[in-house]
Amino acid sequence: MKLNDDQKMMLDGGRGEGARIAMEMIVAIANVYGAEDLIPIKSAHCAGLSLKSHGLAGMRWVEDMAAKGARVVVPTTMNVVGVDRSRDLGLPKDWVEPQMRIEKGYEAMGCFGTSSCVPYYYSFLPKFGEHIAWAESSAVVFTNSVLGARDNREGGPSAWAAGVTGYTPNYGLHLDENRRGGIRFDITCDINGIADYGAMGNFIGKMVGEKIPVLVGLDKFKPTTEELVYMGAAMASAGGVAMFHAVGVTPEAPTVEAAFGGIKDYDTVEFGKKELEQGYHNLTCGKSRDVDFVAIGCPHMSLNQVRQIAEMLDGKHIKDDVTMWVHTNMAIKAMARELGYLQKIEDAGAVLTQDLCVVLSCPEVLGFHTLATQSPKMAFYAPGNNGFDVWYGSEEKCVKAALTGRWED
Repeated sequence: MKLNDDQKMMLDGGRGEGARIAMEMIVAIANVYGAEDLIPIKSAHCAGLSLKSHGLAGMRWVEDMAAKGARVVVPTTMNVVGVDRSRDLGLPKDWVEPQMRIEKGYEAMGCFGTSSCVPYYYSFLPKFGEHIAWAESSAVVFTNSVLGARDNREGGPSAWAAGVTGYTPNYGLHLDENRRGGIRFDITCDINGIADYGAMGNFIGKMVGEKIPVLVGLDKFKPTTEELVYMGAAMASAGGVAMFHAVGVTPEAPTVEAAFGGIKDYDTVEFGKKELEQGYHNLTCGKSRDVDFVAIGCPHMSLNQVRQIAEMLDGKHIKDDVTMWVHTNMAIKAMARELGYLQKIEDAGAVLTQDLCVVLSCPEVLGFHTLATQSPKMAFYAPGNNGFDVWYGSEEKCVKAALTGRWED
């Protein structure tokens, strides 16, 4: 493959041992995927930062890379982690301390310590056509699909290496020919609210694997940004989806023909009420309707979503034996505090967290058993990652479960 002088210099150790190791990783990935060259990126997003992902060996590796002088050369954000750095949630000390060391290691290399899966909510917004190297499956599918940036489904180490070198291999979704639709879904039922979008995303993701789905008929519902975020997150968790097209909604799909790039030989699937119900069924494994844990915001909530939860909880109180966590990032939480939303949420007995992801943390050690959530991603992963029974549904149902301790259909 072709390397320019800057890339050769890094590979030869001209920018230090940390950058040499990063460039070695990038070149190895390029060779595996048959990339002919490397391309410069505008930003990176490192995922897998939880202690659950890194382990103690990963923690020591991060600290070693920082000690070897590795430093990012493009804006590089950090993904969600397994603690809330703003408060003590009662998680074990032997979990919290190494998790904090992992974050400090990345910050020492110049990464922004924002710890969120939605960096596009606070200034890190890739432009249409920009090449980036973001890990975190929900962020990848959103940036490719809704923003029209160009990104592969990076792993945490490859995104880190791209941030340190400023380059990524030129393959996959960085190339025009790989961004064409692969299967068509005609939406024939009503889709209303984040829970419906998540259930639809789960069904589609489970069915298509790594193909790029093309959604026809979604434009009549005028989906919000948050609904597209949660639908993409559901597709990416249930399958290997890194991009979708929604005709008349996403920028590379003004028409069906444009979404498929001129290809006419593709399969068509009807998505109706039966398929929507199946998506809900896939995400629900609750046995007892007695709920002791409510967690919402995976991906992290926008300011508008936080406001809606604050309004639902205003003047009410969470049931004494129920814990409710509302997940967002540092920037959104700061704005929520200034606007009074945080006060309303916490006066009701819930907690507005920052940095945290349930499935990458260990809330099960606090004795929780049954989770209610509006997150299709959390509902997909929590049974395996945390051992929870899960009820999946709308924000309204989740708030009601927090207030009553019961899940109602």
